[in-house]
Amino acid sequence: MTQIYEWLSPTEISELEGMPSTIQGVHKKASREGWQKRKKVGVQGPGVEYEVPLSIQSTKDIAKNSAMPTSFEEIVDQFVLIPGYSIQVSAGHGALPPEFLEPSRFLAFRKKWLQFRGFREKALVIVWAKGDSMEPTINNNDTLVINTDRKTLSDGNIFVLRYGDNLWVKRVQTRTDSCLLISDNTVYPPMNIPHSELHTFEVVGQVVHIFERYWGLNRSAKGSDSP
Repeated sequence: MTQIYEWLSPTEISELEGMPSTIQGVHKKASREGWQKRKKVGVQGPGVEYEVPLSIQSTKDIAKNSAMPTSFEEIVDQFVLIPGYSIQVSAGHGALPPEFLEPSRFLAFRKKWLQFRGFREKALVIVWAKGDSMEPTINNNDTLVINTDRKTLSDGNIFVLRYGDNLWVKRVQTRTDSCLLISDNTVYPPMNIPHSELHTFEVVGQVVHIFERYWGLNRSAKGSDSP
C-alpha cells in the first residue's frame, strides 16, 4: 500500500471506510495516532482538520494482490476518464468563461481512488484556476477536480460558483443572514453575500482535489501516488 495524506474534517473522515463512524471516535483516533491538526479556514468556532493517512493501492500493489492484466482492455478498465473543459475559473476578480459544449480533453483517474473517496464518476469535471486570490491553496493554472454532486455550501470548503458570466472559486463561510466568499490570499477582502441574494449565484460544485501546474502533487497531500 502507498500512503497518501490529505487534510479532511472529522465529518469527512467518519465517512471513510475503516474509520470511526462518529466525530468523537475520529478525535480519539487522531489523538491516539498523533495525526497533524490545523484550524479549518473559513469556519467559525474551533473547527479543525486532520492530516489523514490514506492507504491507496499503487500499481505495484495491484500487481502483487491480483492477477496481472492480460490485455490492454483489462488495463484500461482500471481507470476512468474525467472530462476537462477549456475553462479557467477565477481565483482573482472574475473571468469570463468561453462557451463550451464538449470536453477539450480527458484525464485518467484510478477507479479505486474514486471509490475510496466516494466520488461518482459522472459527477466529476476538471477545470483550471486563473489568478492569485486563492494562493497559497490554489495557484494560477492549477488543475481543479470539481464534484458537481456537492452543491450545498458548507463552512470551510472551496466551491466553484457562477455569477452571471463569471466563474469564481472561493472558500465559503456561512453566517446567520449571509454567506462569506473568502479568498485565501488575504490581500483580497471577503465578499459578504446576503441570503436574499444567494439565489443569483449558481453553485457548480465543490473543489475536492487540487493539482499543481504540470501535474504535481495536491497541495494538501504528501506522497508520490497519483490518482
